[in-house]
Amino acid sequence: MMEVGMNGKRVIGVDVGKSWLDAAVEGCHRVRRYDNDAAGIAALIEHFDPARDVVVFERTGGWERNLEAALAERAITWSVVHSQGVRAFRQAQGIKAKTDRIDAQLLRGYGRDRLDAGKLRPGHREDVTLDCLMARQRQLKAMRHAESCRLATAALEAVRSSIERMIAALDAALAAIAAELARHEKEHTDLVFKEEILCGQIGVAEQTARGILAELPELGRLDRKAVTALGGLAPRVHESGSIRKRRGLAPGRTSIKVILFNPARTAMRFDPQIKEFCGRLRARGKPGKVIMVAVMRKMLVRLNAQMRDAMAQASTGAAVL
Repeated sequence: MMEVGMNGKRVIGVDVGKSWLDAAVEGCHRVRRYDNDAAGIAALIEHFDPARDVVVFERTGGWERNLEAALAERAITWSVVHSQGVRAFRQAQGIKAKTDRIDAQLLRGYGRDRLDAGKLRPGHREDVTLDCLMARQRQLKAMRHAESCRLATAALEAVRSSIERMIAALDAALAAIAAELARHEKEHTDLVFKEEILCGQIGVAEQTARGILAELPELGRLDRKAVTALGGLAPRVHESGSIRKRRGLAPGRTSIKVILFNPARTAMRFDPQIKEFCGRLRARGKPGKVIMVAVMRKMLVRLNAQMRDAMAQASTGAAVL
């Protein structure tokens, strides 16, 4: 009988590379290699069972996106794990060698021993699409900002004309992405519903809401500790004997901190509860950076709770109907 872990779930570790996908299936000693293209991914997931399989892999600079989209298409559960946790697991296992095959087996073991099956859910195609569109929008905005800075210092007319043409092209590309986002939301009204919930928080507007939903699709399905850890806003204690070092932040999705920074500044000025919270922290002598992180953490916990309650209410209403 095949060995199955995670309370009846079968774990599949996948080491994602530019050209290949190495897959280690629980209960199978052989690690299989597939091409990282449409045909290879289709062959990999052909025999996966959405009811019991969990696929575990790491972020690899975007080479995992096609795999995510294919898994979402078939409603197969996956988990993108943090590389630092996997490295710690490698050290705990005493594994010194590093190959693609070993990495796939390591990811399989990490998923089996460290992940909680009850907190994993199948991904959705609309979440992956939103993530890709938002990522491209950020890239285009960064390129436009860079070109605008170059335009300010361009002395030669030919160079200025070249930069202006590039900015015009980037503006057109941004408009196309905005139109695609609008079309995507029109097709998936649940995204609009979630955005409206998030925009109820002072400081959170449409763009921020989209960014949060793209980077943290698990919002509303996690407890407060899990969501702050995933958002990279959980404090990490460093104490040993009489040593008491300043607390840092545990690793997580750093993009969440970037997204929440400006909304947190707005909330500190205009949200009465957040404003009072900041006043208490200042009275205790907390530095400005600590207060900012505390506000972002509080906002994320609040948004998670609001999303959880709204989703529960919506599901209850649907059940009644």
